[in-house]
Amino acid sequence: MSRDAGGDYDGRHMGCSVTFHDRIGRDRITSAVEPLAHDAAVGLLEAAVTEAARTALGQRACEIELTLCADPEMERLNFDHMSERGPTDVLSFPLHDWSFDGDGGHAHVTDDDGGIGPPGAPLLLGDVVIDLDQAVRQAAEGGWSVVEELVLLAIHGTLHLLGHDHADLEDEARMRAAEREALGTLHRRHREIDWQPGSLFDRAGHAVTSGA
Repeated sequence: MSRDAGGDYDGRHMGCSVTFHDRIGRDRITSAVEPLAHDAAVGLLEAAVTEAARTALGQRACEIELTLCADPEMERLNFDHMSERGPTDVLSFPLHDWSFDGDGGHAHVTDDDGGIGPPGAPLLLGDVVIDLDQAVRQAAEGGWSVVEELVLLAIHGTLHLLGHDHADLEDEARMRAAEREALGTLHRRHREIDWQPGSLFDRAGHAVTSGA
């Protein structure tokens, strides 16, 4: 599961700018997300990232890098940054330290974080990298579409950029609630997708557990 650790498609939605990096090839992505068109799938992933950011951060302007890669690149990243062999589904590379409101709501950059940038400038949050090969396998095992799996991973990875984690039950409950809120909005806005119920935490076969 996600932990901290080609051509570009740029879009702006809800104050969040997402730069999409294709490291696997348009044809490979197109084949994986059928019957959804390539550009529609990319747009949906962008919406997933920005909705997760809005859920955790509010309306503050921000920038996020989102990359789709294949097993070989993810295996290298997983070993270099997590000291683990083999691929994983998603890795997040946050640029800030975060704290949460007293009610566990919105995330805030900690007072000692020196990388906020000038006032009014969008906050660069970091990178989310998703292994498309692993997403295809997990979707097949779970019985839902690849694009839905990618959306789940994009939301999960984005929340990790914003300080969410599942190291203990309290952290997991907060992250689970944020995932469900972001997914609920996407379900209402994108009825063309045959959504299955539940967040990443709720899906059988996903080892998102406390202490992970």
